Parts: sequence; C-alpha cells; structure tokens
Amino acid sequence: MNRLLLSACALRFFDAFVLIAPFYTVMFAERGLTPAQIGIVLASWSMVGVVLEAPCGVLADRWSRRWILAIAQLLRVVGFMIWIAFPNFWGFLIGLMLWGMKSASLSGCFEALIYDELAALKRQGEYVTVYGRTQAARFSGVVAASLGAAVAAGLGYDALIWAGVAAGLAAAIAAMSIPQAPKVLAVGRWDFLGHLARGAKEAASRPDVPALLLFIAGMQAITYACSDYWQLFGLEVGLTKPGIALFVASLSAVGALAAWQAHRLRRLPLTGLCVLLAIAGACLTLAAATFQVWSIVLPLAFVALYWLVDTNADARFQHALNPETRATVASLKGFVMQCGTSVLMLTFGLVADSASYQAAFFGAGLAAMLLGGSYALWARGRG
Repeated sequence: MNRLLLSACALRFFDAFVLIAPFYTVMFAERGLTPAQIGIVLASWSMVGVVLEAPCGVLADRWSRRWILAIAQLLRVVGFMIWIAFPNFWGFLIGLMLWGMKSASLSGCFEALIYDELAALKRQGEYVTVYGRTQAARFSGVVAASLGAAVAAGLGYDALIWAGVAAGLAAAIAAMSIPQAPKVLAVGRWDFLGHLARGAKEAASRPDVPALLLFIAGMQAITYACSDYWQLFGLEVGLTKPGIALFVASLSAVGALAAWQAHRLRRLPLTGLCVLLAIAGACLTLAAATFQVWSIVLPLAFVALYWLVDTNADARFQHALNPETRATVASLKGFVMQCGTSVLMLTFGLVADSASYQAAFFGAGLAAMLLGGSYALWARGRG
C-alpha cells in the first residue's frame, strides 16, 4: 500500500512538474500565434485524445499498465524537444499532439491501475482517499513548477522546456516503480473491437454509469478547456509574468487542498455535488463579468469546488465498474470528455478571436452553471 501510494504520487508530481506550463500559451502568443491559432493548437491536444483514449483503455486492460504510463511520459519528452527545435505554429501543434497522446494513455490506465491494485489488497473502499492523494501530488507538482517558473522566468522559454524534459524522464521512472496490478482479463483469444464493444455495453447497461460518465466528462471538458487559458486570464487582467506564475501556482494549491480533503464529502448526495458545480460556474461567470486584478480570487473558488466534485464523482464511477473492463470504460469517459474539450477549446479560441477572452470565460462559466443545475434537478427527481 505504501509503495503504491508513494510511486503513484511521484508519477503524478513529476508529470505535473513542468516549468513551461504557466507560460506556454503566453509563449504561443509571443511567438506570433493568433487567438484562433492558439485555440487550434490547444484543441489538437484533445483531438488526439478523441482518437486514442478508448484504444489506450482497451490496451491497458491487456498490456502492462506500468509500461503504458512510462512510454506516455517519453512521448511528451519528444514533444518538448520539438518545441525547442521548431518554435512555430507547426512545432507547437506537433508537440501538443504528442502531449495529447501522453494524456490519453494516462487517464483511464492510471485510474484502473490504482483501483485494481487496491482491490487486490481488499482496500478498494479507500480509492477516493488514494485518488485524492495522487491528485494532490499532481497539484503539488504544478505549484512547485509554477513557483520555480516565477523565479526562472528570466532564463527564457528554452530553459523551462528542458526542465520539463528532465521531469518527464523522472515521471517515467516513477511509473515503472508502481506495483504491478494483477491482470483481470481472462487468458485466451482476445478481440480488440470485441473488448471495446463489451466495455461500451457495460457503460450503457450498469446502473448510474451512463449518467455519471456524462456528468464527469462534461464538467472535465469545461474545466480543461479553461485550464490552458488561465495564463491568458492573468495576462488580460494585468498580471506580470511572475504574477501569472504565482496565479497558476495558487490555482494548483487550492486544487491540491480540495482533492486532498475531497473524501470528507464522500457521503454527500449526488444532488449536492451538482449544486457545488453550479456554484463553481457562478464563480467563473462573475470573474469574467468583473475581469479585474482582484477577480483572480474567483477562479480559485471555481477550481476548489470543481475538484471536490470531480474526485467524489470519479470514486462513485469507479465503484460501479466491472474489473475486467474498468480501464476501457474509464477511457470511454475520457473519450467523451476529449470530444467535449476539443469542441470547447476551439470554440474558446474562436470566441476570444472574434470577441474577447473575457467573453470566452463568461461563456464557460455559464456552461458549468447549466450542467450543474440541470444534473441537480435530474438527481433530485431520481432520488
């Protein structure tokens, strides 16, 4: 148990310890990309996820999940090197596509590995706690990277990217140190499409799974579409580069605290979780409506509430799955999320290009309010 927790937390920490992360959309803008081009580049990350999320989940139900997680980190390392060699639209596009391959390989595979390892120890009831700890480790990595970036901003973008290369190698090593979860797929003839279809059937037929899948994927799509634009939020309201890095660090710090303490809400009804998401959306809408330096406190509230909801909703989702298709169904959730994120990221960039970043953030906040409110009404009626 201790080795699992330490290795998983180390993976998530180094996966997030990317010094260029607080600045890469600012870097794109300074290298001449328009808001629409930035939207296309960011959307390419999630579009790759649309294509690869489900296949990666099926593969994770059959092959070594540790190796998948390690290779995923090396793909992003290659992408960072491309950014250094070709700092233009096409270089950034290819680099983020490789980053998208990493993300698609990580999501469902990591969740399934943690849950099945806990199940082997007869401690699957602790998933929400362990998962929350790994999310806190991820946010700690972002905080550490953001603080480091604030200090090292004067060294230039290339130096920050090389630090990300080193972190990626460390994350690959951490992935290989995670205990090997037992294989749950029966030995015998294996059909890729058949297994994928079986996972989809499981997702559609199990009680609460379809609704939870759509709810989690929807709120993740809204949040991830905003996450790469927080840097530009800070820039637009007047923060300096060190200030932007500290703003990103603060977002991650509150996210880490929320994920760490999320298990305390594990008995909250689903209706309560949906209401919290609606409140989070209201915070983001108000931040966009005011759009002043002091408004940065409202995205902090949005992020904190989001992670309280996401961590608990994901635990309920995992408890409802069949072990033999866990990674596949989890990746189907990721597939739906990536579809939504692709559309929202591109839409965000186009709205910012035609109107303003302020209008784009306002729309994202309204979307979160609508999702949380509509699901709260559904959950209340179902209850």
